[in-house]
Amino acid sequence: MKTIIVLFIAICAQTLGDVCLTRGMRSIGEVNTLKLVELFNIGLQIFTNPFIWLGILLLGVFFGLYLAALSWADLSFVLPITAFGYTLNALMSWRLLGEHVSLARWIGTMVICVGVAVVSRTEQRTSESGGAA
Repeated sequence: MKTIIVLFIAICAQTLGDVCLTRGMRSIGEVNTLKLVELFNIGLQIFTNPFIWLGILLLGVFFGLYLAALSWADLSFVLPITAFGYTLNALMSWRLLGEHVSLARWIGTMVICVGVAVVSRTEQRTSESGGAA
């Protein structure tokens, strides 16, 4: 149960981190140059944007929780569960960023949800019960 709870928090942090990074980058504008001076100025804008920093922080939380989950549960369990984040990304991009999500994308996210449900019902081996391979 602790694995599911930690992964749920990790997935929420990942999704919100992605939304924050997207919002931050949209406020800066499209990056379409290879000129070093312009890239430097864009870099300054990026790293002075609070949404970028919040996104980095939230993705750091995700990474730490993901590492913790990997330390006690199988990768074949943890990785498919984190795929649920794709579903939350579609939902949050629609609700928080106002993006259009097509019917095909919603169907795809439902397929992911079914896959996550199947994987989450399988037996998971942890370091306490299964040992290291």
